[in-house]
Amino acid sequence: MIAAELKTQFRRWEQRQQAPPLASDHVAEFYLRLHKRKQKKAQKRIFQWAAVALLGLGLGGALPFSQQQVSTEIVQFQKAEFHLMQMIDDQLNAFETHSNSEYKTILDRSKIQFQRLQADYQLLYQQWETNPSQPQLIQALIANLNTQINLLTEINTTLKTVKEKTDENLQI
Repeated sequence: MIAAELKTQFRRWEQRQQAPPLASDHVAEFYLRLHKRKQKKAQKRIFQWAAVALLGLGLGGALPFSQQQVSTEIVQFQKAEFHLMQMIDDQLNAFETHSNSEYKTILDRSKIQFQRLQADYQLLYQQWETNPSQPQLIQALIANLNTQINLLTEINTTLKTVKEKTDENLQI
């Protein structure tokens, strides 16, 4: 019952309203506007997809270049690391052949410093493995290896000095 009353009220309201007459081709005009909107949306989507494609191509083209650059640095670091580690191992093996008690004392004191440097190197190496793209870590690793080599050079110099003093004492 209420629905019927509402319908009649809307019909009366519609009759009282003075709506402008529609043009005879109003349906064609509506379809034309609708078609233009669809074309604009389609063009906008095409431009968006074209932009995404260009961005993807640009990034895709730059990706191999950045990977190649990082891999070259890593290869150079690994070569330098291998060379320096080999030098350190050779020097340590040479020190181990000395049997003099004074040499052993000097070597024992120096090994503590050397072990600290190697522990620092391991920490830096772990950080580098988790984030290999940081060149500062590679520089720090090489600096640590150079410090280890400098320490070994100092140990060698000290051992030569001790040997010279021992030889002088034996000659006297």
